[in-house]
Amino acid sequence: MLVNSRSPALFGTVVVCFLVSGAAGLIYQTVWARYLGLFLGHTSYAVVAVLVSFMGGLALGNAWLGHFADRTRRPLALYGYLELGIGLYAVLFPHYYQFCHDGYVAVLRSTGAGGSGVLALKFAFSLLTILVPTVLMGATFPALARFATRALAELREKVAMLYAVNSAGAIAGCVLADFILIPGIGLEASLYVAAFCNVAPGAVALYLSYQLRENQLADEIAEPASPNAGGPSAEAPVSSHARLALAAIGISGFVAMLYEVVWTRLLALALGSSTHAFSLMLITFISGITVGAVIIYRWKNLKDDLNAFGWAEIALAGTLFLSMFFYEYLPFVFGKMAGLLDRTDANYPFYALLQLGLCFLVMFVPTTCLGMTLPLVSRISTSELRHAGGSVGRVFAVNTAGTVLGAALTGLWLMPQLGMARTLALGILLNAGIGLAVLLRSTQVSRIGVMAGVGLAGVVWVWTAGNVFQPTWKQAFSAGFWRLTNMPNDLAAYRSYLRSGEFAYYKDGAGSSVCVVPTYGSGKTNLFLKVNGKTDASTAEDMKTQVMSGHVPMMLKPSATNALIVGLGCGVTCGAVAVHPSIRHIDLVEISPEVVEGARLFGPYNHRVLENHPKVRVVIEDAKSFLLASESKYDVIVSEPSNPWMAGVAAVFSREFYEQCASRLSPGGVMVQWVQAYESNDRTFALMLHTFGSVFPHLSVWQGWQGDLLVTGSLLPLEPDLAGMEARFQHADVKADLKRIEVNSLPVFLSHQLISSGWGRFVAPPDAEMHTDLYPVLEFLAQRAFFVRTSSDLWQVFNENYNPRSSTLLGRYLRERSLTEDDYWSFVDYHLPNAIAPGRLLRSLFLRWREQDPNSIEPLALLTRVVSPPLPHEVFALRFEKDLARLESFAKKDLLPYRQLVMNMMQTYRDERTIFRVPDAQVLRETLEKLIRLDPANQRVYRLYLAEIAWDRSDDAACLQWAADAFNPDESKFGLIQFKLDPKAPPRVLQRAIESLLQLGRFDDAISMCRQALQQGYVGERVVNRDLWLEATIRKVDFRLQEARGPAPAATP
Repeated sequence: MLVNSRSPALFGTVVVCFLVSGAAGLIYQTVWARYLGLFLGHTSYAVVAVLVSFMGGLALGNAWLGHFADRTRRPLALYGYLELGIGLYAVLFPHYYQFCHDGYVAVLRSTGAGGSGVLALKFAFSLLTILVPTVLMGATFPALARFATRALAELREKVAMLYAVNSAGAIAGCVLADFILIPGIGLEASLYVAAFCNVAPGAVALYLSYQLRENQLADEIAEPASPNAGGPSAEAPVSSHARLALAAIGISGFVAMLYEVVWTRLLALALGSSTHAFSLMLITFISGITVGAVIIYRWKNLKDDLNAFGWAEIALAGTLFLSMFFYEYLPFVFGKMAGLLDRTDANYPFYALLQLGLCFLVMFVPTTCLGMTLPLVSRISTSELRHAGGSVGRVFAVNTAGTVLGAALTGLWLMPQLGMARTLALGILLNAGIGLAVLLRSTQVSRIGVMAGVGLAGVVWVWTAGNVFQPTWKQAFSAGFWRLTNMPNDLAAYRSYLRSGEFAYYKDGAGSSVCVVPTYGSGKTNLFLKVNGKTDASTAEDMKTQVMSGHVPMMLKPSATNALIVGLGCGVTCGAVAVHPSIRHIDLVEISPEVVEGARLFGPYNHRVLENHPKVRVVIEDAKSFLLASESKYDVIVSEPSNPWMAGVAAVFSREFYEQCASRLSPGGVMVQWVQAYESNDRTFALMLHTFGSVFPHLSVWQGWQGDLLVTGSLLPLEPDLAGMEARFQHADVKADLKRIEVNSLPVFLSHQLISSGWGRFVAPPDAEMHTDLYPVLEFLAQRAFFVRTSSDLWQVFNENYNPRSSTLLGRYLRERSLTEDDYWSFVDYHLPNAIAPGRLLRSLFLRWREQDPNSIEPLALLTRVVSPPLPHEVFALRFEKDLARLESFAKKDLLPYRQLVMNMMQTYRDERTIFRVPDAQVLRETLEKLIRLDPANQRVYRLYLAEIAWDRSDDAACLQWAADAFNPDESKFGLIQFKLDPKAPPRVLQRAIESLLQLGRFDDAISMCRQALQQGYVGERVVNRDLWLEATIRKVDFRLQEARGPAPAATP
């Protein structure tokens, strides 16, 4: 059945097709940018290379194939073939991408290109990878414009409608890509979804073309005799006006991208630099453009398109001029509003909506003005219907070329040279100039005078804007109020804060805004290096993590001669590595040149590694791109990125990045990954450990400052020699560097290891999520964890410093050596000045010291200084332990007081046992044995307690015997099988019993006990009294079984 060419249903169907393909376009832009970033990197030049390739392809498609749309008799069919071509390319893209990836690496390594050569290669391979589909995408709009327009008077209406529809599709594509598809199904599957969004409209278009018989339809369309054929309301374009409009839309495109770059940076500083925040900015930008196009579509009685264009430009400049006076309040407004939300996972969508609202507040009105310009100029530039496709294509090509130039120049030159305020002021000047040039086009003399005056005033305006706005903007946008810390109480306090700032360094760079802020207090000056408002390095508490990041791998491998450090920070880690005498060369890779500039101010703290240090080579490059190009081998690799919720950072937490690092490690080499456990959760932390451990099976976890953790990994087991570590520690330069953070003895240094390599790989379950390049789940999970403001406790659960049989290096040290008085004082110097010193550990340490030297008063005096208020069970036990015998006698009348006292004594015992000391439990053991007789209904729990105490003393045989009795099915002898008195005791003792069996070499029995734990329901996420140590132990047994015999018959939790 043939379709009526004038049917509203036909146009509606075409509109839906264009809406869907518009969504596909934004999905492609998002996904292809991520793909290309995997080998081109995320430096500002690489990002621009990808953007130029994408937008440049669109411009070529608009300009080149737009004319073809005028020559073809079947523009709808052309559109269909274009969509099918894009979809086919997307389906084949993963394979073609791998070809381009391998080609880039081969050319890069064979030519040894550097500097501008590498940049040229990145541009070349960006074009090679995505030029063809973007050219096809660029041609779709002219093809549909040519098909939809049957008379010149329809042009403005139809072009505006198509532009609005395509932009609305782009909004949907942005939402789909960043909030649903990529987090849910990964990059490759997202490509296939986008391909379907091309293929389906393409197939529909070809079907409609066939039904319409476009060849015949073309003969029926009459060309208007004159430009005025559309009726009295249609403007008759003049060629000079068309040329003016075309030049203006190119400049307007430049300015539009200038605004987008500045807004993106400004809002990232106000909202936080997360991936979702950037997506919301883009959604807002396109939303305004969509509404602007709809306004032109609905404005039926518009008489003068060119004047309307001029007024739109003036309105854009005016709204932005007024907005600049209020931008400094954005961080405060957002911080206050975000602070009203309860930090729960269910409220995260409302947080995103709040971010979106602020984006709309900043961008919506100006982008609406921008959205009006393209449809207007398309109408102005088209004087003949038969050239509609070419004319529209030319307009869009010129505008797109302007956006390409705007993105490149603004990001790479204008912003770094002028700063945000002056760059924005320049954009306002250009918009005002465009508008005035258009509105004064008919008065040549006055126009020249006015434009000269505007130009002079504009120079003054741009310069003045920097002096007026930049100082307060720096203070406001570097504060990081999106973290809800140090927020001023009210507007007056905020205004005072804006005037109080001091900066040692500030620069709005191509990729980030970097500043160094000094703070003063307690007679000391500290420096804080901030990137996009977030402190990434400092000379305050961060020093512990920064210094340890360098020394941990060097102590684990004292023979290391060369190192790679990913991420400069303030350079302290690099300096820590450089002081080791064995080190000959360090490659320091930093993505931001502004960070390098700022870090030079930290020279007194980083041993001046940036001042022509003989061991250090600084490379400004993306880490993944650097590793692709380099074939060097390193003994030590240290990666210290920012938090993974920040856009782009998660790339250096991926499995592929770790595989690249592993391929660059020399035999026996060590890698260290800085992992933030704060602003995280257990799921995210397990994901990071699991991803790291999938490449580096021998991993351990060390602590820097509070939640800053250092995960060390190697391909081969590390067996550090304690004597060798002691010798290296005593090296003058090494010892002096560690003294800065009060690490004055080897035991204090070793106490930073929380999880040993014997347990590290088993902390995360084997079915934990994996963060990969093609399935970048981490950055999306991390954003939610950041919002909820939680921290992961997983590392604390497995902290072996609270395990009397710890397999950490400190545990080994304590088994082989005695602590000296200097060692004890070193722990005092390190911990006691800290307000959050670990009370349990210090009490245990001082009690060990007291037992080791009973005549010394020092440990007793120090015990009084430990800030650790006693827990209720401890108070109970201390208060009534002296009455134990009397309560035992009273137990014949009322067992409850006696039982309660013993339960509290057991809990107090648990709190006191640590890596340093196992409390004397003679009285507790005797009391538990009495309770077995006095309270037979709960005797199984008491036997479990005795097993636990035996294990602490390394009496594996006694532990297993007590455990066997507790789990013995003989109810006539051991009572009913129930553990209501302490439901946590069975899994706790099962874990210890399995460990004892492994220690005794009874591997088959260990497997049987693992099965018992699984069958009795002690393992699993839904278990009420879940014991993570038990699950990790079962994973350890399962791993050993697979190593020895193949797949394990026992399921793994």
